Amino acid sequence: MPDNELKGNTMNADLKANAKWAKDIGKQAEDAVLSLFLARGYALLARNYSVHRYGELDLILCKEMCVYVVEVKSRKDSDSFGGAREAVTGQKMARMLRATRVFLLDRQWESFDIRFVAGCVTHRTDGSIIAIEILPI
Repeated sequence: MPDNELKGNTMNADLKANAKWAKDIGKQAEDAVLSLFLARGYALLARNYSVHRYGELDLILCKEMCVYVVEVKSRKDSDSFGGAREAVTGQKMARMLRATRVFLLDRQWESFDIRFVAGCVTHRTDGSIIAIEILPI
């Protein structure tokens, strides 16, 4: 087998391993943020609510006449791309608004306030969580 073919296979395996690690870290972050909200008395309405054209809403929770739409973001503490909060861009927020409208269509939420928040999780390179912040977006 030629060297370049062997390198290609190794690179593909590394990419798959990195993608799996990122997915696992993302699920761990989502679980941690959800646990925090549930411990504070919020009720879970939906998790990973998907709207084909607009993407996915990570968590939708409710407490005291308010619906909370939570975007979970995780970053390594050594990440040079900025914190998790900076990852919620204007474009992402626009998609979240559209997906939230779809979620609310079939439900009776007229008397509820709607709030968008980011569940920002900072973790070490081994995946252990350092901090969780809940911030308005």
